[in-house]
Amino acid sequence: MRRLQKFFMFVLCGFLLSLSSVNTYAEVDPSIVPDYVKKGLDEYKINGYEAAVSAWLADSPYSNAATMASNIAFFRNIEKLAGTYVSYDILMTKETISSNVVYVRMNFERVPGYILFTSIKRGNMWVLGRIQLDRMQRFGSSI
Repeated sequence: MRRLQKFFMFVLCGFLLSLSSVNTYAEVDPSIVPDYVKKGLDEYKINGYEAAVSAWLADSPYSNAATMASNIAFFRNIEKLAGTYVSYDILMTKETISSNVVYVRMNFERVPGYILFTSIKRGNMWVLGRIQLDRMQRFGSSI
């Protein structure tokens, strides 16, 4: 009986170790990052969060004034807590026929923030379908 317990414990430890090596690493293909995402990230650095939000929401179902104003206010509050925006890192990209997902770490002075851009096709271009902001990293590699 004792040998059987040791055997199962050994198998369980091996299984758990194999799971721990399965990380959230994902390939990043910069060529599939939609133009509006890149433009918004670049605009953030040059012209601030208002320009970034305008770029992200342009041509999307959320491009109305009320949605834009609430998103601008959200990023204003982020900068109050996290500090000035410094740079970004693309942590994950994935594309299918009908959707495109890009996960970005926004590097601020004090702490990073994470944004998941889910894009939908509108005509022949990607537009914002959903934006999700996180305080902690949930996807991608930790470069």
